[in-house]
Amino acid sequence: MVFLGTSGYQFDDWIGTAYPEGMPKSRMLKYYSAVWQFSTVELNFTYYGMPTDRTMLGMLNKVSADPLVFTVKAFGGVTHKHWRSGNRNTLKNDSEEFIEALRPLRESSRLGALLFQFPSSFRPDSANNDYLESLSQLYQRTEVPLAIEFRHKDWDVQETYDMLDSLRMVPVVVDEPGIGSLFPYAPRSSSGHAYFRFHGRNSRWFTASATERYNYDYSESELREFASDVLEFSHRGLDVFVFFNNCYMGRAVHNALRFREILGGA
Repeated sequence: MVFLGTSGYQFDDWIGTAYPEGMPKSRMLKYYSAVWQFSTVELNFTYYGMPTDRTMLGMLNKVSADPLVFTVKAFGGVTHKHWRSGNRNTLKNDSEEFIEALRPLRESSRLGALLFQFPSSFRPDSANNDYLESLSQLYQRTEVPLAIEFRHKDWDVQETYDMLDSLRMVPVVVDEPGIGSLFPYAPRSSSGHAYFRFHGRNSRWFTASATERYNYDYSESELREFASDVLEFSHRGLDVFVFFNNCYMGRAVHNALRFREILGGA
């Protein structure tokens, strides 16, 4: 299957640009699922603070009648803090708390994948390879794909993909500006899954504000190029997760809806 959605769903600047005027935040997830009928959503708020099972259960209740699958971005302590400190006990504790918070999603078979996005300062070396192995050991019991997103281009070598395959992890295919040390667009997969994230190609990536960084509207030709790669993986029998993260002013929604049409979806 191809699971298509956006990275996040609750943004103020989507009101009037994607959501109808006056849309309350409490109704956004239901509208996302029932009206736009996206098959998945990527939860990113979990990066900024440790989620709770109560929060996850509340989200499930809002879409109980819809077949929406959630993917969840790992808590920032896991990808941006503990690998620097080298404190494996803290990593283990935070990981166990994070996994427990996801229990409602797992028990309802609504947890699609986990996303681990590392900063550009996370670069290939033996210590960081060991850290990825630790994550694999801690999170394999969730029994969902573990998607690894690198920001630094030095990871784009065959040794990386071989290592992720041995750890049963999925390399995230990213599209972002081809500038500096940012990771390039490299359509790769694991044996059973592929995971795409489209961030946009804003050339002011390093100087724009946090929200303006994702100010980019994909063209028809760019969407069709992506569709070709997604369909290739799908035709090979892989489950493919696709998320648009160019969230500025609702661009992600409009691009994702058009992308679904290109793929041939209803």
